[in-house]
Amino acid sequence: MAKPNKRRSHFGDLVKLAFFILLLVFSAGQIIQTQAEIAEQKSQVEKLKSQISETLQENDEYRRILNTDDETEYMFIVAVEKLGYAYPRERRFYVKPKG
Repeated sequence: MAKPNKRRSHFGDLVKLAFFILLLVFSAGQIIQTQAEIAEQKSQVEKLKSQISETLQENDEYRRILNTDDETEYMFIVAVEKLGYAYPRERRFYVKPKG
């Protein structure tokens, strides 16, 4: 007894092809999204590294100031640069930002 020939359904083939194409598009989108996230994370890591180096420099400056016996220099820097103090009859000129 001979086996009957099965006719392949073109509709089934089209569904399989459409599913495969959708799977490829979805996978490509996920890969692109992951690459973008990796690039963003790398930029954040670089920013954090620069913040770490700045903080380490500040810490070194604070250690240097704390290790000195004379605190006059530190008090002068804080008074002038951070608090905006000046000596009597001293004129300070500041650059105004444009805008």
